[in-house]
Amino acid sequence: MIAGISAGNSYLADQLLTVTQSNADGMGNIRKQELLQASAVLKVPVDQVKILDHPDFQDGFVKVWNCNLLADFIEEEMQNHVVDLIITFDDYGVSGHCNHRNLNQGVR
Repeated sequence: MIAGISAGNSYLADQLLTVTQSNADGMGNIRKQELLQASAVLKVPVDQVKILDHPDFQDGFVKVWNCNLLADFIEEEMQNHVVDLIITFDDYGVSGHCNHRNLNQGVR
């Protein structure tokens, strides 16, 4: 997930982008609802939450993402929004999860 923040915002994020539905365990719809609930807590309008459902970015511990393609998607999103800061995973992710690590590489 990526949280984009513009300088004029007094909240945590103006927009949220997630590049997967987190459907590895067939729980994509539940994860989507959880994200929308979290966005409400963060005061991010629902219309500023984007969930990509691209066949190359499916969730899973053994599904390595194309970081260059991911970077292209992220760059396109940044061109469509005013973004001063991106918050995402560090280079290890959570527990070394390859998708988290790929996201870090794609953002760079």
